[in-house]
Amino acid sequence: MKNKLLKKALCTGLFSLLGLFHCSAAFAQTCTREYAPVCGQLATEPAPQTFANRCLLDAAKAVWVSPGDCKTKAMPLVGSDEDAHGCKASAGYQWHEELKQCVRPWMTQAVTLEVAAKRRACTGMVPMQCLQVRERVPGKAPGKWEPLFGEIAGFTHVAGQRFKLRVRKDRVENPPADAPNTTYTLLKVLP
Repeated sequence: MKNKLLKKALCTGLFSLLGLFHCSAAFAQTCTREYAPVCGQLATEPAPQTFANRCLLDAAKAVWVSPGDCKTKAMPLVGSDEDAHGCKASAGYQWHEELKQCVRPWMTQAVTLEVAAKRRACTGMVPMQCLQVRERVPGKAPGKWEPLFGEIAGFTHVAGQRFKLRVRKDRVENPPADAPNTTYTLLKVLP
């Protein structure tokens, strides 16, 4: 009885006003405001949720799932055309596993490029030295070398060395007159 009265006093008194304790409605559980997140599952909820600490999880009568924040994704709304990754099909988006994001396939893709050992002279708006590249598709013979007007972001060419790269290829809508209509970003250098 004395312990219950002490808990009630802590929950309604000065400590509660100072924000030092969080108390459940029935004064059955007194918890500190420490933030040490845990993931728990309530019987009445479809997905786990993050609780600020283990005491609050226990006070809510939830089942412990894992330490830290819950790693679950929000479920799409009923009647929505979003997939489990949040990609909206009506806007033309699909999940791209390698890029780990929603993309419009006709605008963004991952491709394998072979980069020649030497740059060659090429002319865009002005004469310049372009990388020579060809796209590699499994099961098909390599195509002819073509100049790449622009650079591959994140890639540094070394003269005299041929490279095989996995790159992100993005089509640019309405590029400036002096810019390429496709950009490339290095994903990884292949052996």
